[in-house]
Amino acid sequence: MIKMDDKCKKILVVTHQYTPHVSPRTTRWKLIVDDLINRGHEVTVLTGTKQLSEEKNIIYAGNKRSSAVVSQMREKSNNLTESYYIKKLFYKLLKKLYRFIVKTFAWPDYSMFWLLSIYKNRKNLNIDYDLIVSVSLPFSSHIAAYMINKKKKKEWIMDIGDPYTLKKDAPENNIFLYGYLNKHYENKFYSLASKIIFTHEDAMSAHVQYFDIDKEKTFIGNPISNFKEEIFSRSLEYNYNSLPVKFGYFGVFTKGVRSPKNFIRYFKDTKDIELHWYVNDDSKSEIIIHNKELDSIFHPLVTRDEALKLMASSFHCLVSIGNLNTNQLPSKVIEYISTGKPVIHFCEVENDPVKNISKEFNNLFIVSETTNRDDLLNQLNSFYRNVSTFKKDLFIEKYTAQSITNILN
Repeated sequence: MIKMDDKCKKILVVTHQYTPHVSPRTTRWKLIVDDLINRGHEVTVLTGTKQLSEEKNIIYAGNKRSSAVVSQMREKSNNLTESYYIKKLFYKLLKKLYRFIVKTFAWPDYSMFWLLSIYKNRKNLNIDYDLIVSVSLPFSSHIAAYMINKKKKKEWIMDIGDPYTLKKDAPENNIFLYGYLNKHYENKFYSLASKIIFTHEDAMSAHVQYFDIDKEKTFIGNPISNFKEEIFSRSLEYNYNSLPVKFGYFGVFTKGVRSPKNFIRYFKDTKDIELHWYVNDDSKSEIIIHNKELDSIFHPLVTRDEALKLMASSFHCLVSIGNLNTNQLPSKVIEYISTGKPVIHFCEVENDPVKNISKEFNNLFIVSETTNRDDLLNQLNSFYRNVSTFKKDLFIEKYTAQSITNILN
């Protein structure tokens, strides 16, 4: 365990994404920041996510006008009904053009303009801190921390959510233009950081080997959620005898990273199963392409708190679909596990890191294309009668914010 001094410290967290934006990384760091504050530390968050109200410990750095334009365009696109076909098509083409330009020319990633705002205002920020923590994704957060900390040279901790240089299937930028630059700066930052946190063993090992990182610097900081008795009680009260059997999926699909194709094919023609998808428009299109006679119902994405209540009160079982590589772990699976509900995790690769977590929790069912479907359904039926056996104490110890702040504290 890494120990800071016993005295309370001033900690600066640099993260492009933060609440109210909803993602596994923003949830993770909101929980960690709250826990650090509860332990008596003074925490400041520097972010590119516009805040709904002023918070004394959150500093927004970014172009409010350009952020507002992008947000308004996205909102208008999402709110259009099918009757506005031409407008919907126009916004879809505009979105594709925007993504093409960003993917082709932006460096280090899509948040390039936020990084420019940090660079322009770096002298005016003048934040007092003892320890700086940078959070990816996106990788821009690490570059921002480097610029801020370049002269102060305070202790620097990097929290690595997803690979950057090692992300081959869906790279964050044009690797033909920026491949060397990506590797150069990632390698440089690992040499400067005092501690580097990875979410699982496979990702840590791959980075240590590729960048020749000192192993003494590296630590495993599991994906986290929080355990709520109220949510667990709802899971216990659910009527598991009801039909149809309802499966719930919450999240998005990303080309080259995660796809619903094999999961849908695995369950095709299964009777009395109703799939509920809480996804964005792009993910909905991806599901529809592969849907094979499954009863699917689509819902818009919801807030994290609302999602947890729905998970516990509305479904027999929750669905997690693995990534197409071993360097990324779908953080959503930890949130699913926290409810105590049975969770199906569909593996896309042989050495999926979620398999290790399944050794700890009996409500996590590992499934692949070769798993006998009838056996799985029988196992689920058996577990429905034993939801109360969920190991909540183990979950709190290893997969809540305290497990990360114990590394930082």
